[in-house]
Parts: sequence; C-alpha cells; structure tokens
Amino acid sequence: MSLDYLGYELKELKATDDSSGGVFSGYASTWEKDLYDDVIVKGAFEQTLSADFNNGGAGIPIHWQHKDDSPNDVIGETLSAVEDEHGLLITAKLDTDIAEGKRTYDLLKRGLIHQMSIGFIAEKTAWVESEESKSPWDGYREIRQLKLFEISLVQVAANQGAEVLEVKAGRAISKANEDKIRTAYEALGELLDSITETPDDEPDDSKPDDEPDDDTPDDSDKPEPDDGKAKKSFDPQWAKEISDFLSLANNQ
Repeated sequence: MSLDYLGYELKELKATDDSSGGVFSGYASTWEKDLYDDVIVKGAFEQTLSADFNNGGAGIPIHWQHKDDSPNDVIGETLSAVEDEHGLLITAKLDTDIAEGKRTYDLLKRGLIHQMSIGFIAEKTAWVESEESKSPWDGYREIRQLKLFEISLVQVAANQGAEVLEVKAGRAISKANEDKIRTAYEALGELLDSITETPDDEPDDSKPDDEPDDDTPDDSDKPEPDDGKAKKSFDPQWAKEISDFLSLANNQ
C-alpha cells in the first residue's frame, strides 16, 4: 500500500500562557491547489473522519516527517478535526513525555518548523481540465474522497496554504523566577539553621527566695561546644523574600 502525501504551511504561530503544554491547532489541509496540482475538495474528509476516528476527528496520529518505522515516530494525536470553509482544521496534542514530542513542541514554539502534511489514500478522484486548457494535460487531479491515516509535522511541504492558528505554551519558569526560587531556598536554609532552643531568661516566681539553689550539675549549664560557626540571628527579610516569591508565583 502506497500513501499519498500533501503538505500545508503553518503560517502563523501564537504562543499563549496556557497550562495545556504540547497543544497546537491549525489547518492540516486546505482546499487550495498544491505544488503537485492536486486539489482536495470540501467533503473529502467526511467519510474517513466519521468511520475511522473517534468523535469525528479525535485520535488521528501525529507523526514526524511521515516516519512510521518506530513507536517514537508517533509524537501525538488530534483532539479534534473538522472541515470548514478553509480546510481541515485540527487541534492536536504532542506527547511531551517522550524526547521526540518534547523536541518537536519546542521547534513549533520557536517557529523553526511551521508546516504540516497528510498521509492518505485517494479513494475518489476526477481529472479537471483547466478552463484555458490547450491540451488534455492542462488540468489537475481533484480528490473527492480519501482515507486519512496520519498527519505529520514536516520541514518542507508541497502545499503552502495551511496555517497554524495557535501553539499553546505550557507554563515554564523564567530565569528571573528561577533566581527568586534559589534565593528563597537559600534563605529558608539559613532560617532553619538559625533556629535554636534558648534558655528561659524569666525568673521562676514559684521558687521561694530563701530556698537554696540546687548545686546539682545540669547539662543545660554546660557551655555549648564551639564548632567555629557563629550563631545566626533571625532576619525578617528572609521571610519577606519567601512571602514575596510566593505572592509572585500565585499571580502568574
């Protein structure tokens, strides 16, 4: 079985601050003529979406460069796929738990890859002659029904008409916030080191004035060993830094 491949350009990337890491959306196919003079018409995906995939378009495998000889070549799946006036609009989620999916998602966000391509078998086609044709070869293949197998993210595609509408960026720690985390962590460590038990300096009023002092040696009277480390005093600024950081994190 030999699959046909048609590619579409992802023209626009919009990064958003969203918790849905790995999610992107765009057109996997358009109704425009590609560089091979093929035209997929509206309705061509209707049968395959309803018969081959869940909920009319969920679960279409997302591949990298149409590779299919390794499990890691499947880097995600569609969440939805619908035909509209422009083409086949998909929303997909990459599997960022594997290195291939994570790397591909990073390339998408950076705009270093921006095209998609579909792998399919054309089931119903027709040859359409050009209105100004001078020979039977002046025309194009019209694909009226197909069986879709996969959608790939690619570097070079045949059809330059599709566009990425959105790449949803998962929340990441910025360099500034990473520095704040480290500062808060170090401050907390110093705070814990500075907390020691101290003797009660208040006099015990329940003890009569004429009661003799107990001369029994007490471990608490022994001087603490000098380990060369000066005792740290509690600095409220440490707690303030931690509080400021937590407030910042909650407002991201």
